Amino acid sequence: MNILIIYAHPNCKSFNNAILKQVESSIPSTHKIKTIDLYKENFDPVLKFDEENKRRDLAKSPETCKYRDMIKEADKLIFIFPIWWSGMPAILKGFIDRVFVSGFAYSYKKIGLEGHLKGKSAWIITTMDAPAIVVPLFNDYGKVLKNQILKPCGITPAKLTSLATVESSSQEKRESLLKKISQIASNI
Repeated sequence: MNILIIYAHPNCKSFNNAILKQVESSIPSTHKIKTIDLYKENFDPVLKFDEENKRRDLAKSPETCKYRDMIKEADKLIFIFPIWWSGMPAILKGFIDRVFVSGFAYSYKKIGLEGHLKGKSAWIITTMDAPAIVVPLFNDYGKVLKNQILKPCGITPAKLTSLATVESSSQEKRESLLKKISQIASNI
């Protein structure tokens, strides 16, 4: 299986980075893994519409061609990112805006969208500082990604792993969470 990890956290010493390393090392070696680290790549998240950049041409943009090719080749997408201010990091939102575009990830039908990325699955791993008990009260962007972005593009099933109260968690708790992530990754 071809697996593409899309990672969005600016600090290489963060818990999100520990999750990334745990996922990469726990996926069985029978799978081929590629990782897009949006911050390391200095991905430009700014979507531009002007005389030179037409919305209808986004699926042909040479700036995002390599990312579309990586997504086409992948059987499974793994997203790893923190929830900040009840949303995903801007760099990841910009990646979705610029790469998951009409003509590539979907097209319009009379009613709704036609997903072009069928046959792919996803695993979304999010971290947040909010306690787990309040997470259902807020707009968890892991759920938004799963239900309002990936599903309309044809990517199903999508598993969501939300890790709450990360900032104040003990080292023991973090090790327990990493073990949970490792177990899931090892069964891909």
